[in-house]
Amino acid sequence: MLKRLFLILFLLFLLPGQIFAQAEFSTDYTVDYTVKTNGLTHAKLSLSLTNQLSNIYAKEFTLSIGSTKLTNIIIYNSAGTLEPNIVLGDKTTNITVPFKDKVLGKDKAQTFTLEFDSADFSHRLGAVWEISIPRLSKTDNLNSYQLSLTIPNSFGQPATITPTPTSITPIDHTTVYRFKPEDLFIKGIAATFGRIQYFDFKLQYHLNNANLYPIKTEIALPPDTPFQTVIYQTLNPPPTTVTQDPDGNWLAQYPLAAKQSLDIIATGSAEINLRPKPDFPPQTLSSAVNYFSEQKYWEATNPKIIKLASELETPQKIYQHVVDNLIYDYGRLSENTTRFGAANALDNPTSAVCMEFTDLFIALARANQIPARAVNGFAYTTNSSLRPLSLKKDVLHAWPEYYDEAKNLWIAIDPTWGNTTGGVDFFNQNDLNHFAFVFQGQDSQYPIPAGAYKTDDRQTKDVEISFGRPLAHLPQTSLVFDLPDKFLAGVPLKGRLILKNTGNIALYNQTIKLSAAKMKLTQDQWTIAFLAPLSQVSLALEIPPTGWNQTLTDQLRAESELSSAQHPLIITPAYRLIATSPKFKLYLISGITIILLLIMLKLIYERFFAPKSN
Repeated sequence: MLKRLFLILFLLFLLPGQIFAQAEFSTDYTVDYTVKTNGLTHAKLSLSLTNQLSNIYAKEFTLSIGSTKLTNIIIYNSAGTLEPNIVLGDKTTNITVPFKDKVLGKDKAQTFTLEFDSADFSHRLGAVWEISIPRLSKTDNLNSYQLSLTIPNSFGQPATITPTPTSITPIDHTTVYRFKPEDLFIKGIAATFGRIQYFDFKLQYHLNNANLYPIKTEIALPPDTPFQTVIYQTLNPPPTTVTQDPDGNWLAQYPLAAKQSLDIIATGSAEINLRPKPDFPPQTLSSAVNYFSEQKYWEATNPKIIKLASELETPQKIYQHVVDNLIYDYGRLSENTTRFGAANALDNPTSAVCMEFTDLFIALARANQIPARAVNGFAYTTNSSLRPLSLKKDVLHAWPEYYDEAKNLWIAIDPTWGNTTGGVDFFNQNDLNHFAFVFQGQDSQYPIPAGAYKTDDRQTKDVEISFGRPLAHLPQTSLVFDLPDKFLAGVPLKGRLILKNTGNIALYNQTIKLSAAKMKLTQDQWTIAFLAPLSQVSLALEIPPTGWNQTLTDQLRAESELSSAQHPLIITPAYRLIATSPKFKLYLISGITIILLLIMLKLIYERFFAPKSN
């Protein structure tokens, strides 16, 4: 990807030895990017350098392009082809071209054209095409800048384009987008063609209880969000229950016996959406979490943080400050990365990775009373130098979210990638590359994401992600009564009703209704706000007692939106239940028989064996 484009002009005065500044020229750019159906982008940059003085001329120019994947490079002007000197850096291609002719005189122009192909501007990511064109750094001598972007119609309709095009023109199976020059100085072009991305996943969790007594522990499963739907095919072994914490994390509980180790495998697919799902429950701020508080790594009350935050009043200003002032340290990727925290990131701005970009944004936001939290998860990238990943365990990534009260939404942003891509906008536009595993709002260090559940003796690859295909949503439930079918009259009926989510997606706001034809019910309706896939919830049932001598036959019926169940009830008075019981009859006959036998034995004894009285 073109990280940034800058022009270095070597200007010579007619008298040798004196060098003039670049401002002695005005520059005009006409830039055309044409994306082909295979994703290869052809770039054509036409530049005009106009002398502002009569006694200077441009001797050579250098373009530094933030990509090492340029092919078919050609530079020419009206006199013919120019022979450039091309030097590859670690992440850049530096092109220096000497001008063959001296162009002298005020208002005289040196014009030339650079063309090349690159595979770094356009990427097919599963079901989505993603286009990223970097911004141009504005200079004082810039006179005009015109840019067009041509996209093949086979890519489909755009889901998002930032900034907004000024014109959209269909031409021969393509569409040409043009933009305001001033918008391109602020940010580059980011366009997405396709509305949903699919990731297949296999996640492994390794648990170990080193204690001599049993414990209960939990793992964090990737959850649903307004922008993300997670479909689970397997979760083996199944948990005892899955709860949802105030941040929306899905926490699956597992009991471990003393000295027990347990491996858990979750497989499925994640659907990542550009737009929030209209049927997803509103994301109101949880009263159980203080999203303004200071925590470890989020030093919101640090004097330096407070002072800087006072100058940055909005989430976008905070984002832009973090993007512009921290420098990504690629050297730390090869180390056992230590998390610095926000305050240390301010003191060491040249040694940041994604954790520092995230922590600094959160601390500044919270200092400004803007709710903010961290996200850990998977982020897909085709170029780790431009979109690096910094959580070493199974190559995960971190990014922040802030809460938009007007939208009732947590908004994900990525200042790390905003910095490393040289101006691509990761604030105003959601992308389809971020798959959230956990949210850390009430605790800056918990829960930990998939990939971090490892035992000391095994360092395995536990996160496997690949592009996938749509999986069918299978909302399914079953209802099961857990109570006897016969009860004594005059005694309260107690039992449980179990709702099992046997489908592959989470269920929200499920209503369960309980009815009986004759009996009165203490509670006849429940609403289950959340039920994770492959999990269950148990509801307590209690039915008031009937009269002590009442005989009654009834039927309980439970209904949810997806299933139903029936359970017979027979209410019998205690005396009748005893009298009609087969066991009671057996015991009664046995008792009478024993009594008669004892009487007979007594009579025999008295007649034949008892001592005779004189």
